[in-house]
Amino acid sequence: MGLILITLILSVGMPFVNKIKDRNTILQTKNILFEVDKLVREVDLEGVGSRRPFFVDIGEGDFLIKNEGAEEKIIWTLISKEKLGIESGNSVGELGPLIEEGSLKIQSKKVGQGFEISLWLDYKDIIDIESNLKQLSGQYNLIIEHRQTGGNDYVEIREG
Repeated sequence: MGLILITLILSVGMPFVNKIKDRNTILQTKNILFEVDKLVREVDLEGVGSRRPFFVDIGEGDFLIKNEGAEEKIIWTLISKEKLGIESGNSVGELGPLIEEGSLKIQSKKVGQGFEISLWLDYKDIIDIESNLKQLSGQYNLIIEHRQTGGNDYVEIREG
């Protein structure tokens, strides 16, 4: 009887715990991205030679810096079984409405049995971002620095 009760409690409680965990991960990631955005903009405004250290801990999800072609984005993506209050499209692969919180953009799409939630900062036509870091997970000491090469100004994000 006790084992059945524990199993029942876990089967009901675990989805709720996972939902709260995913929601907290998204809130923490939003704060990280707001801080990264603040530092990138500060370094860009202060001019060549300005730099800031930044510690980031990516526990879940994929953290990407895209700076190829026309893209100048810092993106974080999480797959969740829950919508977490972020609407997705009605069918698999269809994007939901774009949510903007300052310079942070949030969007979700349905994938298989869950939802892919993306948060990103887009610097296209604003700040030239350079980085040899592509996908991050784990803990990193990053350096955000305003540099100049061949007359071109850019903000470099690298491991420090």
